[in-house]
Amino acid sequence: MNEEKIKECVERIKFESTIPKFLKQDVINQLIKKFESGLLKQKYPKKIKNPLKIVLQFYKTYNQKYYNLIVEGLNKNQIILSKNEKSYSKKNKTYINLVGNDSDSFIIVHELAHFIDLNQNIIPIKYSFLCEVFAFYIEKKFESFLKDEKYKKLKEVRRNNRLYFESKMLKAIEQEWYYENLYKKKGKIVINERDKEKLKIITHFDYDLKVGLINYLLRYPLANWLSEYLLSLTSIKEEEFVKICLNTNLYEILEKIKF
Repeated sequence: MNEEKIKECVERIKFESTIPKFLKQDVINQLIKKFESGLLKQKYPKKIKNPLKIVLQFYKTYNQKYYNLIVEGLNKNQIILSKNEKSYSKKNKTYINLVGNDSDSFIIVHELAHFIDLNQNIIPIKYSFLCEVFAFYIEKKFESFLKDEKYKKLKEVRRNNRLYFESKMLKAIEQEWYYENLYKKKGKIVINERDKEKLKIITHFDYDLKVGLINYLLRYPLANWLSEYLLSLTSIKEEEFVKICLNTNLYEILEKIKF
């Protein structure tokens, strides 16, 4: 990192140290320990010729209302599947970036879950930190839908790679938290050569600065963890989703959930 980049990073850390975090530090520390997996990124198979077709079959089986909303969105060009656009969702437009392997099926399921959420207001904006919980929950319902033995490898890789990327995110969170706390205690951040390597870990993410790096990245391990717990419940009504999430005691389920 050059001096200009280091200065920009330090100024960002100073600013983000003032942003409240939606989880307490002890919970975050436990998450960091839980996701210390040492996993390696795995390659996805390439067996599904038409990922959109199988995703539509899933949604039609899972929830007719969601399926109808998706079909309407596709017909109105509100849902765009492409190999050029970055995946992101707004209320009236969802772009889904395909990569050309079987992960596309999960990518489509995930981004369509965001499309459904935004159009059905399942996760109100003030609880936006739960938006990934809903998307992961639907992803895992899709896993259950893929019963055929030929999908076993795909599901294994998806679960592995979730944990792989989330462990990377939590490493970045750990470093970010260290420097934010350092600034709060000492009022300054002095960067040496070892710090330069650490700062590289926290400079690779594109996010809204108003949300903050820690809050942005926390959404994903929280989503994987909490959605796993939600799957153990008998049923969840759409209108109860946020309430159930907010009323879940994270301390109690921390040790219960195994990946």
